[in-house]
Amino acid sequence: MLNHFIYRIKKIFDRYIHDPIVAGFAIPLFIILKILPFNISSYLCGILMYLIAPLTSYNKRVKKHLKIVFPKKSRKEINELSSQHWFMLGQTIGEMPHINNLITLGNLETKGLEKIKKGPAILVGAHMGNWEFLLRVGDLAGRRAGYIFRPINNWILNKIQIYRNKDANADFYRKGRLAAIGMASKLKNGEIVGLTGDQLLREGIMVPFFGIETPTPQAAAVMALKWNVPIYMVRIERFKGIKFKLSVEDRLKLPKNLNKNKAVYEITRLISKRIEEWILDKPEQWLWAHRRWGK
Repeated sequence: MLNHFIYRIKKIFDRYIHDPIVAGFAIPLFIILKILPFNISSYLCGILMYLIAPLTSYNKRVKKHLKIVFPKKSRKEINELSSQHWFMLGQTIGEMPHINNLITLGNLETKGLEKIKKGPAILVGAHMGNWEFLLRVGDLAGRRAGYIFRPINNWILNKIQIYRNKDANADFYRKGRLAAIGMASKLKNGEIVGLTGDQLLREGIMVPFFGIETPTPQAAAVMALKWNVPIYMVRIERFKGIKFKLSVEDRLKLPKNLNKNKAVYEITRLISKRIEEWILDKPEQWLWAHRRWGK
């Protein structure tokens, strides 16, 4: 009873005090970043994050995660990767108001879009490079896609985020039962859907991620098997000079002659394995601050 009361008080505090205060700082900052040229906005946020983030508790988490993946790297190498990670995360934030301009100006190279121009497909990406481009994959291929999103904890910023992506020519489904219904409808109608496969999902199945059994989203595998739809991994890479490459890779080879549970596990494992390969190739470009392995 007491815990429920405390929970209710916290919810009220967050909605009417905490969230408006945070939004009051975030909204003017976003407006300023939007006014600035994209290169200045990107590098300014990168430098600020590079200087400030190492002073926070999140830096300890980032280094802990880097040690999981790179146990043989020295402290100096871990510190360097951590700093690079923070700079690129800052860049990503600074580029968010300019995503459409970056595409229009030719800062995004695309490869493999012809693979998803017709028929149903499931697209799986990760929080790498600048993951905002993942929400434009369908539109770039001339399709209206459906994407699952995880709401921002701040309800005001969440509404702004949804409004900001209205021009992505896509349908967005909040994670949960409604998302499952929306995605199924898309696939049955021969359309495409997109989601990320590198976040912790407590309801997910246990799949190894860099050697640690971790709750992992299995939605892509379940939908692919149920609707007999191909899965395409979508990789975003960042290059110097604020240049990017979006690659729709070859369709994932689905296992045969396995029962449903084993097939779901194997497909999910293959997705996680491919994301591991992306991370090992360009470790500074992954979102290490996310609690991928839990607390």
